[in-house]
Amino acid sequence: MGKYHDKVSEPMLSTYGMSENLVNSGLLTQISGLSTADKRCLISYITQEVACEEDIDDDAAWDTYDSDLPPYTLEELNARIDESHQQYLRGEVYTEREVREELKKEFPWLL
Repeated sequence: MGKYHDKVSEPMLSTYGMSENLVNSGLLTQISGLSTADKRCLISYITQEVACEEDIDDDAAWDTYDSDLPPYTLEELNARIDESHQQYLRGEVYTEREVREELKKEFPWLL
């Protein structure tokens, strides 16, 4: 056994966990030629596909959500809705462009 027997080479590392079928499909080389915007759209598409395939029960998904925050009461939710409506009436709103810019800052891999 050589000194580096337990090491993974860089090319192999990027495909670790992928099936041989995927690695040999040529899909990975096609993805590398896509624009960043197309890659983001593809990630979103695949994420949606996986969610549909897994058919996760919403209650089960929330059960796995780890948070120390207590859930909102119905009164708290209604108060938040009322406040949002008042902000809308006062013109305290964001344009779609502003929202996209903020989302892009927080989640650059999604947009």
